[in-house]
This record gives sequence, C-alpha cells and structure tokens, in this order.
Amino acid sequence: MSFPFQNRDEPLQIICDLASNDNILLDVYGEAGIGKSRLLQEAKLRIQKRNPRALVLILDIAPIQSVQDRPAALLQTLLDQAGGKLCLNGRNNEEEAESLVVQLNELAAQIPVYLMFDTTETLQNDVEFWDWVHLYITEPLVIERKVRQIYAGRVPVPWRRFELRRAVRLLPLGPITPVDASRALAEQVLRKNNPTLGEKDLQLAVDIALEFSFGHPLLSETLAAYIAKHWPTTLPLPQFKKELCIQAVAPFIRQHLFQDIPAPWDKGLWWASVLDWFDPTILQQYLKRVMPELKDQPDYFFIREVARLRMQNTVIWQERRGDRLHGLIQDVVRQCFKTMDVKEYQRACMAAAETFEAIAQEFNAEDSYRKQFLDEAAVYYQRWQSLEEMTK
Repeated sequence: MSFPFQNRDEPLQIICDLASNDNILLDVYGEAGIGKSRLLQEAKLRIQKRNPRALVLILDIAPIQSVQDRPAALLQTLLDQAGGKLCLNGRNNEEEAESLVVQLNELAAQIPVYLMFDTTETLQNDVEFWDWVHLYITEPLVIERKVRQIYAGRVPVPWRRFELRRAVRLLPLGPITPVDASRALAEQVLRKNNPTLGEKDLQLAVDIALEFSFGHPLLSETLAAYIAKHWPTTLPLPQFKKELCIQAVAPFIRQHLFQDIPAPWDKGLWWASVLDWFDPTILQQYLKRVMPELKDQPDYFFIREVARLRMQNTVIWQERRGDRLHGLIQDVVRQCFKTMDVKEYQRACMAAAETFEAIAQEFNAEDSYRKQFLDEAAVYYQRWQSLEEMTK
C-alpha cells in the first residue's frame, strides 16, 4: 500500500509552475521515505492532466550506480523515457548529450517539458559524474531556460558550477503537516488494515503511531499497519509501545534514516540523539563515556565522521551552538531509544551531564562559557532525574 498524497500542495505547485517566477532549476531533498518520489509522480500526473501533450521524464538515478559508463546509461534512460520523441545522434556521450539538449529545447518551444532526476543521493560522491551531467545537460538547458529541471534526493546535489548555484532553488521536504494531515494518513491505513476498530480504539492507535513517527509519511504508514495487526492489545500500553519500537520503529530507522551509516556510527547515532547540540570535541568526550570501543580513537576520527554525516544530511549545523542530528531523525530516534530502553537512555543523559560538567571545569569561574556548560549539564541531570522517578 502506498500512502496517499497529502498536504504537499505548496511543493507540488512549485514544481508544476516552475519557470513562472524566474525559476527553472529545482533541488528537492529530504529524509528517505519523506515522499520525494511520490511528489514527482504526483507532479507528473498534474502536469499531464493540465496539458496532455506535456513531456515529463522521470529518471531514477539508482540503477545507474551499477553501470560503468554512467553518462551513457543516463542518456539511454532519457531516450527510453521519451517514448520516441528523442533520438541519440553522436559519436560519443558528449555529442549525444548536445543533440538531446537541442531536441529537448525544440520540444520545449512547443509543449511543457520537465526533466526530473530521482534518488540523486545514490551517486552523491561521484563528482565526475555530476560534473559531466551539469556541463553537458543541466547548464545548457538552464541557459536556454525552456526545459524545467527537478533533482530529488536525500541531500542536495553537489552544485559546483557557478551558473547552476546561482540558478538553483533548494526545496527541503519535511514531514507532512499540519497534524490533521498526519492523522488522516495514519487513520486511513488503520481503517484499511483493521476495519473492526471502534472509534475510541482507532483514535488511540492513531495517537500512538504519531507519537513515534513525528509526521514522517512512510514511518506513519509502517507504524499504523503494525498497530492495526496488533490492536486492541492485551499488553499494558508502555509494554506495547516498547514492542512497537523493537519490531517496527528501530528496524525502520536502520533501514531508512541510517542508510549507509557504517559501524560504529550506526550505534553512535542512537547515543548522539540524546544530545541537543554538540561539536566534534563534545561528541568525542560524550561517546567515549558510553561507547568503550571509541576510547582510543583520535580527534581527526570524530572530525572526519561529523563532516561526512553533515554531507549525508544526518547531522546538520546550528548557527548558535554547533551540530545536531537532523531534527526529524533526532526526534524519531530519541523517542524510540527512550521507550525501548529507558535505563540505557538514563545512562546517556547522565553521560551527557557529566560531559558538559567536565567541559565547564576547563574555564575560569568568571568565564561566561563555564555557566553555559553548567546550564547544559543541568538540563541532562533534570532529564535523568525525571526518568529516575518514572522507573521507581
């Protein structure tokens, strides 16, 4: 079952009306399962409903990563998608790309033409590939300003060329909002999978799904489907929520939110979810308290890994303080971690408090930074205390 298209009217309108406000190049990005591919498919339907002659090409980048000659594979995919409206004319990839650009521009003078690239993150690190695409396809089309181009992936495409950086509009895609839209999605899945649910049970089940999904469409769908099969439950509610995290939320996090996160960072990010903010030094001191396997790792190990996690949009930069896990990822992981193993979460809160307290001791008593870090330590001590009272 694919989740219904909900509450994406604004980004959908931006795509459908691309070029009407001086925009011809759009980069849509967001977490796995947040609805990027669904948005592109819905945009294609709307565009072709508005003008049945419109040419909308959606290219999935993922299959290209297993091909040695990626530019050739991209061109062939374009040709296959076009349904006979394009042809390849050239002795090499560059000449064929130039020919396709000319043909696309000629078509765009008569009908709307949209070129959409999906799952761009699968080739995020192939700079040579993106340089080729940008030089021979993206930039020539941007210069002519006839063909609308949309790129979609977990993180923005590496826009290295000045003309493209100046032209591109970034469009982050977040959880479905407002709350009513998230509720409608979870409720629809629950009704479909368990039509015997009474209204009271249904609303409680929806509340539980949203408590752990934070409006993430695919996670909301996954949790609602799981709850529908196990609801009403004979377990006490706290125990049911713990089972939900073990059986559905934690596997979803590993499969989708922590894609391509190698050990030990797959485990480390669970612990990092407890921290409201950090820099590589704070993260290093904290993780060494909770992950003994990292005790012998040097400074550059943490600096390098935080930089890599930023590139993957798992960790984001906050101007006021430093780094943190991406908001949605942190919300989901933190809630799951706390529910699944409250004792370990308590240990994490205590380790965070001790970390900030130890950093505070490095400053003189009158230094404002000392108070800032002591205040941070107090936050985690308070969280530890509240959990201590809950577990008594």
